[in-house]
Amino acid sequence: MSTEDHVSRPPELLRLPGFALAHLGRVVRGAIRAAFVDHGLASQAHFVLACLDEYGTQSQRELADRLAMDRSDLTKLVDKLEQAGEVRREPDPKDRRRYQLSITRSGKTTLKRGIQIMDEATNEVLAGLTTQERAALEQLVLRALDG
Repeated sequence: MSTEDHVSRPPELLRLPGFALAHLGRVVRGAIRAAFVDHGLASQAHFVLACLDEYGTQSQRELADRLAMDRSDLTKLVDKLEQAGEVRREPDPKDRRRYQLSITRSGKTTLKRGIQIMDEATNEVLAGLTTQERAALEQLVLRALDG
């Protein structure tokens, strides 16, 4: 994180954990988006592929709920991923009005690239932390999210 990120925010607000975490989230999100754009990819597409890889075949509605994404935005994104051959969309055999989504072999390759991109962007933002501090940060964030 650059010095400018700290200077542009009032120190009093940065002492508030909620504000500091929200600001860090914006910085990380911006770095990740920029890194994906630099590689000709989209971070949201990566999140779709990651979710399909982890949870398997699912409906667009389930995927939208998991990602907290607007359904119409997801439909447009899935259209692009399907055209690129990274996602397969097939009618749900139990309900022909719905579609089931699954990741393709090409999508898995793109997902691996995306993981590398995310790691690089995260490493850049958290470069000021030691390995132990990063592990502690990850553990604390996950514990707070579980709470």
